[in-house]
Amino acid sequence: MRTVTMCAILATLMGVANAQSGGNYDLSWWTIDGGGITFATGGTFNLGGTVGQPDASNPLTGGSFSLTGGFWVAPACIPTNGDADGSGCVDDADLLTVLFAFGATGANPADVNCDATVDDADLLVVLFNFGSGC
Repeated sequence: MRTVTMCAILATLMGVANAQSGGNYDLSWWTIDGGGITFATGGTFNLGGTVGQPDASNPLTGGSFSLTGGFWVAPACIPTNGDADGSGCVDDADLLTVLFAFGATGANPADVNCDATVDDADLLVVLFNFGSGC
């Protein structure tokens, strides 16, 4: 039984090691950089990157792929659960924020669903989550 267990562990570790360099992809060059992490996705790929990359100005190319590092731009709006004031609690302050901004367009903290309009959809998000996080 011990031999079977050891063989299973060894086979698993070999599979993990092959996943890093299998196919036409090569991950033999990499750096560990400081900063936060964010992800870009496309098709079947998910790529994480950090700010402050020392190699940000040097494009990395290989085959049909090209990657130019750099600083990530924060999204203009991040959908929330209705916590318009960022207090961690969906409460009457958030309800009032949405009601007072009702009909506003463009960037607005009361636009909790990020559709660029403070409308009934934002009000419903606040009402549905009212009391959460409190």
